[in-house]
Amino acid sequence: MKKKLDFLTKAKLIYSGELLLFAIIFGVVAILEFLQVIKISERHHLIFNWITLFGGTWLIVDFFWALLSKKRRPKIAFIDKILHLPAGIYLVVFDLYCLIAKPQNPLVYQYGIPTVLTYLCLCYVFEAIYHYFYPIPSIIDIGKEEEQKNLVLEKEMVEGEKPYETE
Repeated sequence: MKKKLDFLTKAKLIYSGELLLFAIIFGVVAILEFLQVIKISERHHLIFNWITLFGGTWLIVDFFWALLSKKRRPKIAFIDKILHLPAGIYLVVFDLYCLIAKPQNPLVYQYGIPTVLTYLCLCYVFEAIYHYFYPIPSIIDIGKEEEQKNLVLEKEMVEGEKPYETE
């Protein structure tokens, strides 16, 4: 007989699976960059720098938003924001350096980009494991709501009412 998983376990598995997928993607791209399997032109470096400059800035802003917002804080896992903050700072500093100094040495990009991708890969692996055992508060809240809905449906079924029929 199959054992049915409750909503919270399913949600934890899906969320952890998504985080592991991100970790795998970042890890594969980092390895390919380190080994120079992916060769990127100068124009792609410029595009990467601008995109990650805004991305790194967003990571920093998101950290402070989570820190200062009383409404948002109970819904998130603050450890995620803390783990991603160094990546945001690194990206902003790296991108500003590359945009201002325009380094000619290709090793700057060969090792600079995969370094942050490797760090993000490790963060996502940690978060996937951590959030399986300690889910983020919003998943717990959704799980409680689903459990209450199921209890109401079961109660209606036991009483003989058909919850989906209208009179």
